[in-house]
Amino acid sequence: MDPRTARQRRRGRELAAQMLSSWDANPASPPATVAGVRDLTRASDAHLEFAEVLANAAWERIEEIDRCLDETTKPFWKENMGRVERSVLRVAVAELLTATAPPRVVLSEAIEVARRYAGEDSTSFVHAVLDGVVKRLGNTDEAAAPEGEGS
Repeated sequence: MDPRTARQRRRGRELAAQMLSSWDANPASPPATVAGVRDLTRASDAHLEFAEVLANAAWERIEEIDRCLDETTKPFWKENMGRVERSVLRVAVAELLTATAPPRVVLSEAIEVARRYAGEDSTSFVHAVLDGVVKRLGNTDEAAAPEGEGS
């Protein structure tokens, strides 16, 4: 895969997490949230288009995603974790449910987005939760240790 494409996809994942985080802080309609993030960023159309696809996938299945996270984490996870981690997890689970990338790539990318926006301490938590989600979804082949730059 062209490295530029991998960078574009990572930036799209970052923007999708920002969209979900913004929505989580101020629940407006998803289109209004997307428009707000579009207005505040200097990201390219390619980044924003991919971000919007991921964010919409999360919003369309938010109840299923949250239920999946509920089953994998302790009760009250939504209230006890940071908004950034919650948003990164929701985007990653949406991507796992829609199979837009291999599970190993989704885990690796989510860990890197969490590292960048929530700090190093969040990476082991995000990895553990997503590894549990992958196992619950039956994709154990590639889940264990994320490697390399994702797609």
